[in-house]
Amino acid sequence: MKHRFLIELVLIALLLPPLMMWLGQRPGLVQADLAIYDSLIKFDMHEPSHDILLIGIDERSLNELGPWPWSRSLHAQLLQRLSAYAPRAVLLDLFLDRPGATPEADQELAMAMRKLPVFLPLHYVELDDNTADAARFRPPLAEFALNAKGIGHVQLTPDTDGIARRLFRQEGVAGNLQPYVGELIASNRRTSADTLLEPPSAVGWQRRGPFGFSLAGKSKTYRTVPYVSVLRGEVPAEFLQGKILLIGAVSGSGLDNDVPVAGVGPQARISGLELHANAIDMLQQGRAITFAQGPPLMAWTFFPILLALLLFLHTPRNALSFACCVALGWLLLCVVNLLWRHYWLPPVAPILGVAIAYFLWSWRQLNALLLFFGERVGTLNAIPAGAFEPAPGAMSSALHTVESQTQALDRAIDRLSQMQVLLSKGLWQMPVAVLICQDDGSISQSNAAAQLLLAPALTPSDVAHDPLRGRSLPALLHEIASSRPQPEIHWSQAFSGEYTTEQGKVFRLRMARLDSNDTVPRTWLAVLQDFTIERLTQRKREQWLSFVSHDLRSPQVSILSLLNLYEQPGSGIGVDRLVHDIRREAQRTLGLAEGFMDLAEAESGDYRFTETQAGAIMLDAVDQAWSYAKVRRITLEPELGEDNCPIRVDQVMLARALLNLLNNAIRHSPPDSTVRLGIEVAVDTAEVVLTVRDEGDGIEAKKLARLMSGSNSTGHAHREDGPQAARSRGLGLSVVHAVVKRHHGWFDAQSIPGAGTIFRIGLPLFDDGSRE
Repeated sequence: MKHRFLIELVLIALLLPPLMMWLGQRPGLVQADLAIYDSLIKFDMHEPSHDILLIGIDERSLNELGPWPWSRSLHAQLLQRLSAYAPRAVLLDLFLDRPGATPEADQELAMAMRKLPVFLPLHYVELDDNTADAARFRPPLAEFALNAKGIGHVQLTPDTDGIARRLFRQEGVAGNLQPYVGELIASNRRTSADTLLEPPSAVGWQRRGPFGFSLAGKSKTYRTVPYVSVLRGEVPAEFLQGKILLIGAVSGSGLDNDVPVAGVGPQARISGLELHANAIDMLQQGRAITFAQGPPLMAWTFFPILLALLLFLHTPRNALSFACCVALGWLLLCVVNLLWRHYWLPPVAPILGVAIAYFLWSWRQLNALLLFFGERVGTLNAIPAGAFEPAPGAMSSALHTVESQTQALDRAIDRLSQMQVLLSKGLWQMPVAVLICQDDGSISQSNAAAQLLLAPALTPSDVAHDPLRGRSLPALLHEIASSRPQPEIHWSQAFSGEYTTEQGKVFRLRMARLDSNDTVPRTWLAVLQDFTIERLTQRKREQWLSFVSHDLRSPQVSILSLLNLYEQPGSGIGVDRLVHDIRREAQRTLGLAEGFMDLAEAESGDYRFTETQAGAIMLDAVDQAWSYAKVRRITLEPELGEDNCPIRVDQVMLARALLNLLNNAIRHSPPDSTVRLGIEVAVDTAEVVLTVRDEGDGIEAKKLARLMSGSNSTGHAHREDGPQAARSRGLGLSVVHAVVKRHHGWFDAQSIPGAGTIFRIGLPLFDDGSRE
């Protein structure tokens, strides 16, 4: 495809410039160039030279000297009077190719011409034979030609729109081209009468050396004096002395010699004599406008087109900018060359060529792009997506190739979008924490499980608002592990092992590369395997093994020890004491077994939640603990407060948790003391707070912290008589922790040594619509 595009570009470069060169000579583009030329030539106006004087055959002269034509003796008198002022040149813009009314008048005019540098025009005559180029120049009579300093053509050749913009330095039949008389005057050059003879075989009319000229202004811009005034000596001498004198008809004479011109306003007309005055003035100043022809014109047309194509090929993305810059640059060069160098380079053909080159290049680019898209879309749709393949959509019929390719591209985009959505949803909903990381460790994407694990304080968000995006995974792991990886080891290998978050979550990092191309930055898939449940189960298992192997074993060892002592002679242990001690140890074993069963039931998920009043649960616990309190001489004093405290709980398990707190308080309270139970409602947090307050010795701060940690192996160790009793009472508070956690509440304690301890349980208040 690339080679095909280059071949097409070469063909455009070979064919377009010659085509534009040819079109530049056709009427449409020529008229456009002339319109630009007319607009620009207005800015090249100049001051008329005071060395040029027009002696006009005007209406006054015709009225005073008689109707046209005048006698040639009258012209001889004018020349004789002018000879006294030694003019630099005199253009007698009269055709003297035929004899006058009298031979004497012709001879008198010829004699007067000898005293002055007189230049005569050639008479352009169209023949009647209807052949191609049927025209010729008819020279003045021999007696005038021999006495004239120079003879040249004064032919005005309007453009196709009838406006005179240029003259030709040479014009005539092939082999005998005649110079422009104004150029002879400007260069003060003499011609020979022999050059006026046409060769016998001369055929074909030719024009060479076109040049343009700016105008000094509208009609009568150059100083003009009437013919009759000069003839009668009424013109001051300084007007005539050493000047270039142009004698001929002027505007308003009625001799119909005005021509339309450009550069001085719309539909402006000046006389032919004044047009020659402008041309001679420009030739003298060296400001005549040269029209590009031949190789310069070809280079002017070819170069911008080829330059634009090279720029398109070099930087396709900026093709339009390049085309505009080249076109504007060529237009600016055209303006600069015309106004400063007086060299006309027609801009329409090259600028149009650049525009066509851009459109052709863009068309081929779009065509190549459509073909490329068609191939790539087919390849893209052929890639299997496996489980992520979306359901096919309905296909509408296409009217043409572009529409079919557009529909294929839309289907590919929809397919990729659906696949991306499926992948994103699948990644987001995965129960395992997954991160997509760059090679430097920055996180590109994370799922909900990863956000809950690494950013638990933030609410998990979607892909567009990922709170972990941009953060460094090594930095997060460093904050958790409080260690830095070794610099020489990649972070994907340095952070190994298990990590424990502040929330107690345990995970292990696993890494895998997602790409296999070593030339591009690597992308990593980080999986944070959650081992929290496994480690919690392991710890519980170790705790239960320790409990079974130590706590349950201890009473049995005590019983065996008592029996061994009883069997030894002289031990002093009687049957009553033996029975008493064995009963005590059996009760300890039974209490441990009951506590074990209560904790197992509290940590199970088999809870039956119902709506009830908090006061009813508390009174149920008081009833169950009443007999134990009476034995210990402890008074139970419930303070229910507000009687409308609805909660949604498992009544049996919550009552068992309160009973454990009551038994614990009764056990560690001195006789004849009071254990108070209370209910409070926290309106701001919508909670019910249950309190149990005793009047015991209290607990030290460090021991209370260990007690409230939720471990089922510590218990009220400091408040029992001996280590065995301490361990045997450790399961009660573990049951409270488990029950409160299952009810989504909280458990807290406050103690002052010597003043007693307060236990609090907070539970969500159930809104049954009865509270205001």
